[in-house]
Amino acid sequence: MKFLRPYKLFSVWIACAVVFELVGFGHLKCLPAQTTDDEVSAAEMELIREFEDARIQVIEQVVGSVVAVYGPSRQGGGSGVIFDPSGLALTNHHVIEGAGLQGIGGLSDGKLYEWELVGTDPGGDVAVIQLKGRDSFPWSPLGDSDSVKIGDWALAMGNPFLLAEDQTPTVTLGVVSGVERFQEGMGSQLVYGNCIQVDSSINPGNSGGPLFNMSGEVIGINGRGSFRDRGRVNVGLGYAISVNQIKNFLPDLLATKIVEHGTLDAAFSNRNGKVLCSTLDLDSPVAKSGLALGDELLEFEGREITHANQFKNLICTYPEGWPAELLIKKQDGELLRIHVRLFGLPYNFQPPPAGPRKLPEEEPGDESDPPIPGNRELGQYLAGEAGVMLNPDLNTKAVQYVVSKWRKTNVKGPARSETWRIEDEIYKGSERTGSQTIEIAPDGRFRVEWVNNGQTVLLVFDGHDFWKQVSKNKFKKLDLVEVKLDPRLTQVLGITAVESESPFSVFGKLTLDGSDKVNDAISYRMLLLDDEEDWFYAWLSLFDRQGQPKIVLRKVASDQNCEGDGQGVMFDEFALCEGVMLPRLKKVVRGLDEQEVWTAKTVSLGSIKHDPARFQVPEQVSR
Repeated sequence: MKFLRPYKLFSVWIACAVVFELVGFGHLKCLPAQTTDDEVSAAEMELIREFEDARIQVIEQVVGSVVAVYGPSRQGGGSGVIFDPSGLALTNHHVIEGAGLQGIGGLSDGKLYEWELVGTDPGGDVAVIQLKGRDSFPWSPLGDSDSVKIGDWALAMGNPFLLAEDQTPTVTLGVVSGVERFQEGMGSQLVYGNCIQVDSSINPGNSGGPLFNMSGEVIGINGRGSFRDRGRVNVGLGYAISVNQIKNFLPDLLATKIVEHGTLDAAFSNRNGKVLCSTLDLDSPVAKSGLALGDELLEFEGREITHANQFKNLICTYPEGWPAELLIKKQDGELLRIHVRLFGLPYNFQPPPAGPRKLPEEEPGDESDPPIPGNRELGQYLAGEAGVMLNPDLNTKAVQYVVSKWRKTNVKGPARSETWRIEDEIYKGSERTGSQTIEIAPDGRFRVEWVNNGQTVLLVFDGHDFWKQVSKNKFKKLDLVEVKLDPRLTQVLGITAVESESPFSVFGKLTLDGSDKVNDAISYRMLLLDDEEDWFYAWLSLFDRQGQPKIVLRKVASDQNCEGDGQGVMFDEFALCEGVMLPRLKKVVRGLDEQEVWTAKTVSLGSIKHDPARFQVPEQVSR
């Protein structure tokens, strides 16, 4: 029997690996039968070169987005990655804990840029920082970590051991060796739930840096390695926070919060092959919604639960206030679906020490990267109230960022000169109950003619005030509370908002309130407060249903949970009309579970010649 020499074995291994890898690049080719000599065949070499070229191309594509993160005086060192051309970047909480509220970031162009902290998540070890000094930064898109599989190639990039003196990051290539891993933290902080395990070399200094797939998408943020008793050097056990978890927290982080993770105030245990509720706060919302001790948990957030640890792992990936859905089986066999907002899991916060600290053995970071001695400003910041906006100026910038992206996505042409005319059919369930005709002027004025169950209503916005027709020539002026509670009006305000640089300004100042979910989509929850401190909400999506970045208006409501009289209007099925994306489906909903009240389906969408008189009310009015 003829044995292959070591270098031949290595070449064959590489060729086999290349074959599997090139499936992902769409270049799979049939190989000829293995030659019997000691030379690599021409076909094998061609595949190897294709793989190498593709890998190098991906590295060149993403390298400019990787950040070497330092403190203000270039002390310490961690990593990060820019995910938006405005300079927004992801890193670890424990990196900014070592650097402070501001610092310096180095890019592969060899230049240094100032950064400041936007928001941080001590529980999940994630932070968002804002780099400054350029109109546009190189950036890398956020991928889909749920699609990551064991055996996928993965690129880890960053600044291990502060080797990136010229700011060019180190690159290591490996494979995903585990998914949905769980790594304990310290109390309620630095917990890695549903994380990705990789054998790509992750060493102290890689903390906060990106884990890329071979399409150049960020699938995780590297943060930990198993270093215990190993001299703090990599041994092939690294862990990355999944990017899909980060997406759930991103609006909260951009809202300049110290983010808290969610909890049900309930615990589950494995008994007789079932996942049963074993601990429960009887005053918690989930208990008041029907969960009892001994009930079986079947699903959480649409995922089947087969083990208590699986639930513990999954709930780590959602923030405080998230509208969670549970399917439980009562002890009598009845199935009950519960919708409830998660409580916040409080932190046992300890201010950063005044001097150097020894990092936990499982935590990446350079041992020469202690917190800034006497960093009282950071300590005061982290001691602030969790879950609330801490930097109004940065929150305003985040609002401008979201609104500008929303308008860029949805407004495709110049300002219009015609009036939109939208004709809808009204349904309750599958039954058609009426119709409505909406006309919207170029300056935002509008009128709604509503005919439903034999009732006819005319509503008009004249550019300043809202009016409801009460008889042939009499109109009643509506106050803002009446407007907020009438979905026939708020649906139109939602449609017209995309054309305004200050959307919903009639309801007050717009702020980014945090993370939420609408129709199973991650959303920015935007809050408006008027002079009377009365509120109104608008929800904008982060991504489309394929997970690609796309900001559209998903819902408006006068109540965060759409309870009581505060019905919400959800928008879907967008179509282009006169250069603007308009929703063809408006669904009025109630409650956290978004139960349908009525639905308006567009049957005709177009424009007509603008007639200012259509948006005026007669002089004789009823006040």
